[in-house]
Amino acid sequence: MIDLKTARVALIEESRELLDAMDAALLELEQEGRNTEHINAVFRAAHTIKGSAGLFGLDLIVGFTHVMESLLVRVRNGEVPLDPDLLSLLFDCGTYIRSLIDALADSDELVDPDPVQRTALLAGLHAYLGEAPVATTIKTEDTPAADGMNRWLLTLTFYANALRDGMDPLSFIQYLGRLGKFLAMRTDSSQLPTLADIDPESCYLRFEIELESAACRDEIAATFEFVMEGSDIRIEPLPSLPPSVEVAIPAAGEVHLADIDRAPVAERRLGARQTLVKVEARKLDELIDTVGELVIAAASGRMFVSKKQFDSVHDVMSEIEKLVEQIRNKSLNLRMTPIGDIFQRFPRIVRDVAKDLGKKIDLQISGADAELDKSMIEKLADPLLHIVRNAIDHGIEPIEQRLAAGKPAEGKVRLHALQDSGNIVIEVSDDGRGLNQERIRAKAVEQGLIAADATLDEQAVFALIFHPGFSTAEKVSDLSGRGVGMDVVRRNIEQLRGEIEIESTLGQGSIFRIRLPLTLAIIDCFQVTVGSSNFAIPLELVVECIDLEDELDDYSIVNLRGEPLPYITLSEIFSIPPLPSTIRCMVVVQSGRRRAGILVDRLVGELQAVIKPLGYLLQGVRGLGGATILGDGKVALILDVPALLDLTSQQEADKVRQAERNGENASASIQ
Repeated sequence: MIDLKTARVALIEESRELLDAMDAALLELEQEGRNTEHINAVFRAAHTIKGSAGLFGLDLIVGFTHVMESLLVRVRNGEVPLDPDLLSLLFDCGTYIRSLIDALADSDELVDPDPVQRTALLAGLHAYLGEAPVATTIKTEDTPAADGMNRWLLTLTFYANALRDGMDPLSFIQYLGRLGKFLAMRTDSSQLPTLADIDPESCYLRFEIELESAACRDEIAATFEFVMEGSDIRIEPLPSLPPSVEVAIPAAGEVHLADIDRAPVAERRLGARQTLVKVEARKLDELIDTVGELVIAAASGRMFVSKKQFDSVHDVMSEIEKLVEQIRNKSLNLRMTPIGDIFQRFPRIVRDVAKDLGKKIDLQISGADAELDKSMIEKLADPLLHIVRNAIDHGIEPIEQRLAAGKPAEGKVRLHALQDSGNIVIEVSDDGRGLNQERIRAKAVEQGLIAADATLDEQAVFALIFHPGFSTAEKVSDLSGRGVGMDVVRRNIEQLRGEIEIESTLGQGSIFRIRLPLTLAIIDCFQVTVGSSNFAIPLELVVECIDLEDELDDYSIVNLRGEPLPYITLSEIFSIPPLPSTIRCMVVVQSGRRRAGILVDRLVGELQAVIKPLGYLLQGVRGLGGATILGDGKVALILDVPALLDLTSQQEADKVRQAERNGENASASIQ
């Protein structure tokens, strides 16, 4: 049988995908008007979420989506018009259902995350249905039948493989209880085989249920949609009985719904980090084929060793190394997920933010098929969200200002992704007002971040907005302008071994460009040594390696083919005694637009580094991004090149300021 925890994780992942599809369909309805296909998409999402949640007894989700589904049925039949107010209500319903799914992921499914919102949304749904809100909990006690209620006899014979397929018949009966009240429930054991012939994995359950409900036959039948094929489900009307007549329930075979024990909550709780990755069958087939070749090569190696044919062993080892590299690449490829999984969330976000701010925004998305490691997808969502919201709030001008500047009333925000060698580049651009360098400088001087006469290039000025608490917003809003966020954006991106750069033209717009490695698990590096210490530099950042025999000056600048190149002395950064040699080596690296040299003692060569987290003592050291184990068992520290360049720039700026202060003190002494 399917593991319950795994099935619940699948429910969470599927529900989130369905909610994304619901948002997309609602956006299309808002932009294009009534469309049967899009209405059906919204209905299918709500119906599937309700049905899946019912299998796990998730009352909060089932009760809410049932009311939403009832309204969508009337919308689909043309009985309720799909006006803008109803669309807004459905958007809010989707947001609330997402909060219920998030609570389920955190194992808090028994607690309503927002009971006030639930009450308001249910009131809105029932208003469109033309009825007063009703409770949507399971009825387990005998209550008098209400007028207009129908009585049904259900004969349920579940198909033999139901248990093997992970279906729990009792969950369907629990779900059925939401449609009304059980008058009687009987089990039928007449078709059970003898004990010797019973298959413990087969389902022999057969029930007869008398149900009192206002639901029609189709609504009751929908309860068993997931097990309808192969099962014998019969629903027949019973004559209505006066409320005073008592129904005798036989003691033998009687089952009370309240007596059905649910799985203990502790056993049903999920790990907060547990996720699923969808993998193409083609990728798995390729990996299995390569593993098969590796098995054959290993067998050949053992045979040559047993026959002492050591010359052939060398060739086999080369083949094994090649196959291991292929397996590594194909295994990492299994974790790759299209960046579109993030991008598809933003149409809804942009719609809501634009509506709150009274702006018109045209969101353009391209490159959504570019792939990124699944472990990085969720960590990238928050930084992207903040940048997009800032682009709409700060970047795009109000409609009247855009018209006055000769721009169209509708602002443009673009999300674009592309793969560049071993990296993925994500751009968030807008055609808004752009960044005002003079205003940023003035604010930085006011906050004491830079001196009034400091000389900064364009990138250095733009980098000031990433300082904690920095903001040039004149008006604080719920979205931005509070001086929080951009520092967290940069920190989160740097934790992913990425970097962010800005291009902006005043009055024309801005581009925030994020560059990330495709994966955080295994990377190609270039190994160097300083003294007796080993370091690894991500290979995609390495431009070239050179030998230096000339003496270096004290200005940390070297002449590289007629152009000045700043360099970093790694032994000074980490206080490591260098080797006594007149020949020094330099690795030229480039991070974004910044190029610099890293001065080391010796070049070793390329290696594949399995990234390990830094220990407690090294976690706070800037310039280090992780560690790896070398073939001889020694440890090599992986350099965080962007952070290293930032650290060096800061040190150089401190030297300049100290020199300026020394000059001022000397001048004062002379006077």
